[in-house]
Amino acid sequence: MILLLGSHGFLGTSLSKSLNKKNLLRIDIRSKKKNEKININDYTKLEKVFKYNKIKNVINCVCEPATSTNKQKIFETNFYATKNLIKLCKKYKVQKLVFFSTSAIWVSDYKKPVTEKTKYFPVEDYGKSKIMAENVIINSNLKNWVIFRIPMIVSQNRLGILSILFEFIINNKKIPILGNGKNNLQFIHIDDLVNFVKKSLSIKEKEIYNLASQEIITFKKLILSLIKSTGSQSKILSFYDFGISKFFLILNYFRLSPLNIYHIKMLRYSFTMNCNKIFKRYKMKTKIKTSSMMIEALRNYQNKKKDNIKSEITKPIKMGIFKIIFKLF
Repeated sequence: MILLLGSHGFLGTSLSKSLNKKNLLRIDIRSKKKNEKININDYTKLEKVFKYNKIKNVINCVCEPATSTNKQKIFETNFYATKNLIKLCKKYKVQKLVFFSTSAIWVSDYKKPVTEKTKYFPVEDYGKSKIMAENVIINSNLKNWVIFRIPMIVSQNRLGILSILFEFIINNKKIPILGNGKNNLQFIHIDDLVNFVKKSLSIKEKEIYNLASQEIITFKKLILSLIKSTGSQSKILSFYDFGISKFFLILNYFRLSPLNIYHIKMLRYSFTMNCNKIFKRYKMKTKIKTSSMMIEALRNYQNKKKDNIKSEITKPIKMGIFKIIFKLF
């Protein structure tokens, strides 16, 4: 039996559709089914799931996102719940734990792709909570586990912070960026990630892997490809950062802007991941390009297709201060 935690979220929903339903037990606080509606932070209720089911593998998709302003909830969900989960995995002799970490553990301007050995450099609580969760897994005596370090996950249903960029492009607005846009980006498609997760269930290991698209693209080139794909008349406007990013951080503190420090630095800095380790170990590679997955998401948004995945990153995000910028540009 596979226990899928966070089965109603963005990643959890995709995994739920792909895994064998007869061998799958789904848990999510948002579920309408009483037997599935469990908070991962509730140790007592979670233990009953392990006690009365023969859990072979655990896939933990539960995560308090980077956009959250609730520091306590970030650490409770991303770190402390992971500690409790490890206790249950050991007590009930689970064969494998699958955990998802993030590229937010490295937030700096990297000239070369980071490897699994690159030193941590988080700048906010989300990244810090993931590092703490990683460490508790690494230092546990679980015999079989895997940690996937991933950048932003994209699919045709991905919105969240992307909805702001998409609105600018669809409405032929000028798109302001900080700097020259030559910073490199790299994302991962949900389908590629799901395929690697499924593969991991058949491998015995204690490993951390970087996992991302093989295509590396500059921020400017990515925006231009999105503009071209829709026939938009949008243009890019570059601005020097004379305190603009700090201003947005202040606005974010007062919840007037959706961009936190992680988002701002991601849009300005180069960050790519060396994924050779997992490609070699799993004997497979990611297939979908960063540009292709973003174009897919934009076109789907433009066509106004309704999505039944109700998660924080599959709904348009409130623009905040960007409403004013949208009207001005």
